[in-house]
Formats: sequence, C-alpha cells, structure tokens
Amino acid sequence: MGFGKAFGLGFLIYVALNFVFALIVALLAGTIDLYFSGITTFPLVFISSLFAPILVLPGDAWLTLGILAVLAAPAAGMLLALIIMIGLIVPPILAAIIAGRTGGGKGAAFGAWFLIAIICATVPLVLGIIAGTLLVDVVTIITFILSGVINGLFYGAIAALSAS
Repeated sequence: MGFGKAFGLGFLIYVALNFVFALIVALLAGTIDLYFSGITTFPLVFISSLFAPILVLPGDAWLTLGILAVLAAPAAGMLLALIIMIGLIVPPILAAIIAGRTGGGKGAAFGAWFLIAIICATVPLVLGIIAGTLLVDVVTIITFILSGVINGLFYGAIAALSAS
C-alpha cells in the first residue's frame, strides 16, 4: 500500500506543481493567452509540457539553467529566470519528499519516485512519436530514458532519505 500511495501522491504533486509553475512563467512572460490557446490547439504539447521538466538533469537545473541563467539575465528578465529555476528545482524535490513521507519505507519511496521519473521522461517521447513531431533515433530515445534514470536516482535518493 505504501508504494501505491507514494507513487500516486508524488506523481500528482509533481504534475500539479509543473502546471502551476508553467502558469506563473506564462504570466510573467506576458504569454498567458498563448498558453491557454495552446492548450486547446495543441493538447499533446500541453500534456508534454507537464512532464518535460524531468528531462532537465539536476545539475543543469541548479547551475546552467539556474544560477548562471539568473546572473546572465537582464534586469527585466531576472525574475522570470529565477521562477524558471525554481520551477525546475522545487516540484521534483517536493514530490520526492512527499513520496518519501507516504512511502512507508525507504525502498518503496525510492521505487515510487524512480518510476515517476521514468514515466515522466517517456511521456514526451511517446507523445512526440504519436504527433509525428519528434525525430526519433536511438540517441533521442537514450537521452530521454537516461535523463529519467538520472533524475530517478537523484530524487529517488531524496525520497528514500525523507522516508520515515
């Protein structure tokens, strides 16, 4: 029961927080109308955008797309860069902690978050194949799966450490 609860709550929290941060970024960028029209026009792109942040590796979220992007941004775009950085870091950490707290054990918490990361990494790949917009080759498939594995190991360790 612990694994299912950890998986369900972790998955729900991760996707919901990605949606919230995507809305905040669209509001700050002034493209909220394009965001909502994109939901109705391109639903596969919207669904993919809820899962795509897991494709960013933890080091890139902290350094390349995080601190360096905030420091390199002009004064007007610094808040937007900061929110993007927070949006890449907070959802997986918070979802991993919640999965750890509800997992019932370290193994269940780690396994639940690892499965969340693998599923979230494969959803954009599968949706890109269905829509015909993704150039599918072996390197693309390996990149998507490998980023899910790396994020699963990193945030799965956080989930295991937060397990009671």
